[in-house]
Amino acid sequence: MAGSRTFHFGKCPVLRIPFANWKVLLKWVLIIGAYSFLVYKLLTFDQYAAFLSHWKQMPQSHLWWLVGVLLLLPVNLLLESTKWKLLVSKVEEIDLKNAFKAILSGISAGFLTPNRVGDVVGRMMYLLPENRKAAFTLSIVSAMTQNIIMILCGVPACVLFFTSTGGKMEATTSRYVIVLSVCLLSFVFIYFAFPRISRLMEKSRHYEKIKAFTDCLSYFSKMDLLQIVFIALIRYLVFSVQFFFMLGFFGIELTGWQALIAIPTNYLLVTFTPSFAFSDVAVRSSYAVFVIGAFSVQLAGIALAGVCIWVINFVIPMLVGSVMLAKSK
Repeated sequence: MAGSRTFHFGKCPVLRIPFANWKVLLKWVLIIGAYSFLVYKLLTFDQYAAFLSHWKQMPQSHLWWLVGVLLLLPVNLLLESTKWKLLVSKVEEIDLKNAFKAILSGISAGFLTPNRVGDVVGRMMYLLPENRKAAFTLSIVSAMTQNIIMILCGVPACVLFFTSTGGKMEATTSRYVIVLSVCLLSFVFIYFAFPRISRLMEKSRHYEKIKAFTDCLSYFSKMDLLQIVFIALIRYLVFSVQFFFMLGFFGIELTGWQALIAIPTNYLLVTFTPSFAFSDVAVRSSYAVFVIGAFSVQLAGIALAGVCIWVINFVIPMLVGSVMLAKSK
């Protein structure tokens, strides 16, 4: 049967499932898994009392900080959607609405996977089948642009953080910074060499097998690549401001200089710590306490800020994206 898979136990075929059903099964596994882990996190969250205590004592004026965070959420998502639209425009024209749906579906699909690698599955749903291999490559390019910005802003901030807080950088931290600096140079070199790499692939004896993945890279000019990195930078500034606003909501006061070195350092550590998206809340809270805690003694408020920014920037889009993912074909 065309488009089917057969399972074998020994030499006996047992089950034959149409390939289309596999895609449906994968979609629902990702959706159910994401909701299951979200429920688990809600049931095991042990800071409800601290959150209620902060809420009762919070001045009403602090609510404007939360409003600011929520207003910047669609800006954050629209910037990522615009970046995705520009990337896939080289293989398929999609409008901003479908790019937005793809981003939300990707967040939902990536919620269950390490470092959100399942994100590409959700994004693929809104492209023609013949362009989905290219989408896999373009999703890597998209992630690379954000990582370039994370390292570019985070490494200097990290060095300044450790030197300005009065402590010397330990050997392990120094090696971490050096490795990330090397990664930055490598990422930048590879990123801007993508068109040339793609053309070189045409000479490979395996070209016919890989061209569906690599041809899309040859269509980008250096100006295209710079434009995409610029959008990644603006998005980075947006979610950094969101975090600053969330800290303000919980009464964590940072000077401009402290925020300038602490927030990029926090995001650098969070980004380059392997984790599942659903466990990001623990990673984000621990790093927020470590980094922001160097400038404030309100550790409970800092931890809650890390939790709440995760809920707004990941859980809310995941819930909306799961609906879109369920409706996708």
